Amino acid sequence: MHIGVIPDGNRRYMQKFSIKNLEKAYNMGIDKIYEFIEWCADLNIKEVTVYALSLENIKNRGEFEIITLLGLFSRQAINAMKDDRIHRNGIRIKICGDMDYLRSFDDDIGKDVVENLNKLEESTKGYDNMIVNMAIAYGGRQEIINAVRNIVNKGLDLNEENIMMNLWVKSYPDFIIRTAESRLSNFLTWQSAYSEIYFVNKLWQEINKEDLISIINNYRNRERRFGR
Repeated sequence: MHIGVIPDGNRRYMQKFSIKNLEKAYNMGIDKIYEFIEWCADLNIKEVTVYALSLENIKNRGEFEIITLLGLFSRQAINAMKDDRIHRNGIRIKICGDMDYLRSFDDDIGKDVVENLNKLEESTKGYDNMIVNMAIAYGGRQEIINAVRNIVNKGLDLNEENIMMNLWVKSYPDFIIRTAESRLSNFLTWQSAYSEIYFVNKLWQEINKEDLISIINNYRNRERRFGR
């Protein structure tokens, strides 16, 4: 089973609990991602794609917030290489997104975060219990454009199979969970054509394992017709 997740509501969580420190709030969100991944490992989920940072976020959020986030991702990548939860559960991390764009962002910060994310990916490439795709500097439409460009450059036929093989995320999610909002926001635009969508009326930091179990049970009880 492949689960996509859009962890939304961080700034509203800050307001709700009067958290003034942006980095503290985002660290809490990252801690919840670790929790979510561990729940998925416990439930024998084989693949998770996390929408960690969109291209639109990078382009439209304030510079201070994005620099804070990129610095946080860079440090978290270093920490994750030594994190027992990753190694104990045999989790392979894959970084999915426009790394060229990220490298160009604010020079040293962009290059540092890409370098550390690549090191994390390399350090877990031997694991196969579960795949976690971290969608960073990611946009679904941009992913399709990039895939088509690669196909043209390689002289391949433009068909569904070749598009899928050239996407950043190369498998279809069975369902997608989004907290706090009710839209997909350019996430897995190609891959989500037949995914079930679950909008959870909670902020990301408030989601719990029982919510995930309830969604999985609901999904398993659905009849999926795929146009039939």
